[in-house]
Amino acid sequence: MAKRYISLLPVIALVALIGSLLAVAPVRAAGGTVTPSAGGLGTRFHFTATGFTAHEWVHFWATGPDGRSYPRYPSLKAETDGSVVWSWDVEAGMRNGQWTMTAFGTDSDQRVEISFTLVDVPAVVLPASVTPSSGPRGTTFSFTMGGMVPGERLGAWLTQPDGRSRDFVPGEEFRAYADNNGSTSWLWAAPRDAQLGQWQATLRGLDSGRQVSVGFVITGEPQAGPSRSVQPAAGPPGTTFTVVVGGLNPEEEAGSWLTRPDGSSVAATPYLRANLQGVVTWTWTAPSDAPSGMWQAVTKGQDSQIQVVLPFTVGGTNATPPDPNVVQVRLSNSNVRPGDTIRVEASGFAADEKLSYWATRPDGLPVHSETKIGANSQGAASWEYQVPQNALAGVWTMTVRGDDSRRSAQATFTVQAADPSSRVTPSSGPPGTTFTFSAEGFLDDYEKVFFWFVDPNGRSVDGPEPKNSDNNNRVTWTWTAPKDALGGQWQAVALGESSRVQRVIPFTIMNAEAPSGPGASVNPERGAPGTTFTFTASGYEKDERVGYWLNQPDGTIIRFDRELIADRDGVVRWTWIAPASAQRGLYTMAARSSQNDKVNNDVSYTIRFTVE
Repeated sequence: MAKRYISLLPVIALVALIGSLLAVAPVRAAGGTVTPSAGGLGTRFHFTATGFTAHEWVHFWATGPDGRSYPRYPSLKAETDGSVVWSWDVEAGMRNGQWTMTAFGTDSDQRVEISFTLVDVPAVVLPASVTPSSGPRGTTFSFTMGGMVPGERLGAWLTQPDGRSRDFVPGEEFRAYADNNGSTSWLWAAPRDAQLGQWQATLRGLDSGRQVSVGFVITGEPQAGPSRSVQPAAGPPGTTFTVVVGGLNPEEEAGSWLTRPDGSSVAATPYLRANLQGVVTWTWTAPSDAPSGMWQAVTKGQDSQIQVVLPFTVGGTNATPPDPNVVQVRLSNSNVRPGDTIRVEASGFAADEKLSYWATRPDGLPVHSETKIGANSQGAASWEYQVPQNALAGVWTMTVRGDDSRRSAQATFTVQAADPSSRVTPSSGPPGTTFTFSAEGFLDDYEKVFFWFVDPNGRSVDGPEPKNSDNNNRVTWTWTAPKDALGGQWQAVALGESSRVQRVIPFTIMNAEAPSGPGASVNPERGAPGTTFTFTASGYEKDERVGYWLNQPDGTIIRFDRELIADRDGVVRWTWIAPASAQRGLYTMAARSSQNDKVNNDVSYTIRFTVE
């Protein structure tokens, strides 16, 4: 009898286990409540949401009427019945109007949105003053700002009229602490080279994230442009002409040459160095046989690539000596694509001399060749030139110059925009789809290519490991969209390590249920020159460093010499004042986690706005 009782124990235990599992409360339908439904400064809203998976992590954020998001920390685990309860406090400065609190389950992908209203929340006005409000270069301005947490570390910087930021002391970080009233004061003397116009001083609490700015004006007459002249402007053979060229980089190397009335070149001073003010000075004495007519003194900076051409006149009756061989350069094809080969023919040079040649890109940068070509006994030569694989589209110039005769000639050719032949298959699909991408135009020596993606919110998403391009300058890669991928327009980006060729391929992920999460915003979204644009980006870690830069409508980039620091809620805020000379059109402000920071994070945004 005892043996029969013992043999039944496993069966009884199994029945008990099944019963306990059946006794677990079922997950309730998704929904949410808030108490109270409306409130002002100091109100604590209490939220309840249901419909989540038992014990999954749930994230929260509140979205205001202006679209700005405020993450709520910490995240919580759902109860056994799939419910979660949390609260949220109203702080000064939050927008009045309709708000939405969002709860998002990380396992279930369940999202619950709960509406509530803020009323009578006063705007935060932080005290800030500057004395005087305007003054010429050399003026000492006195700043006083407050509203910070007593004793917290402070950072401060200046914004120039052109929108660039600068330190109060070049190369030194601003260091100060708020006093017992949360205020601080300091002095700054405007340097002699300060830009004229509207400036802005900004103070930021590194713990509280509070930020306040004050504007002031530096007045005066604009500085004169760089000095550029030839003295005298005219003279007979034997005259010594003095050439002065300003506006180059301080202490950069420069070269110079002369162009005769017939267009041929004469070497002048091969090596010059600008002074600390960016000015070079050189002289040339016209020989007794110098041809009469209009000459040109040419000076070119090696680093800046600034080239200055100044005309002057050599008088007298000397005619340009006849040249039986007109110096010229001919190209077999004037319209090419990157990677094409051109045949170059040069004539009119000295017999048997070495010829140097180089191509100049549309942006003015030369592409030198280390190879020299030997002219034949008639001063002619021909050779093949391959257009670079990453050649910029536009008009290029081929220059050929004789090492002994110093004669030179040029010919132009046009590089057509390379057909990237970028493709994606399929062009759209739901999460879980494997997309195959292909892009061309990279180097043919198996260049390393890096990949990443940009989601519909403008954030960067890591791509697969780098690959090398093949011998057809092409690279192909695949990527499977994760199950929580945002729905909308995505971009796949491929960047060549050496060529810097970048291909962007749009594709679509169809996922209407995926949440957008906290993001970034600008206020206002449109404005005239002089408008102060305020930017906000969230989703970072506390005290994480965030770099930012501005892309102008013409594609040029304004870089800022400091990083933002995320506040305790992982939010960064900053401003940019559109100068009076701002380009009209669509701008893009970019913000991204600093890759040099100790925080292992990569959150990236592109924020678009318009200067009208």
